[in-house]
Amino acid sequence: MFASERHSARSEEEVVKKMAALLKSGAAMLEQTCPTCNVPLFRLKTGEVVCPSCGQRYVIVSSDEEELEVRGNLTLQELERVAIEKLAQVSLELKAARDYSEVSEALDAALNLLRVVDYARRIRKGREASQG
Repeated sequence: MFASERHSARSEEEVVKKMAALLKSGAAMLEQTCPTCNVPLFRLKTGEVVCPSCGQRYVIVSSDEEELEVRGNLTLQELERVAIEKLAQVSLELKAARDYSEVSEALDAALNLLRVVDYARRIRKGREASQG
């Protein structure tokens, strides 16, 4: 047996152990497989869908419309996350500002970022309310 075959067998064994642990913890094995690993996906008790091999998380959708909705929500969440990260940076810039123009510029940036966060949250909450 070659080293790569031993590594492959060991990796497969580790994946099987992870799958068994997921089943023991109450996760359900799904008929869908990971597009990367081709390993069965598992739905955790929390509702999350994960691949036991690569650890990637997935959202399973039943239509193109649902996929578009999920992608939109994920994009809005990412936009909100990035805006909050940038807001923390702007806060540091504001603290270090030495003159009025620096303060003004930092405050303008902060207000724009706060608008982005607010709009993203409103849109997502509006979508959640219309679905519920």
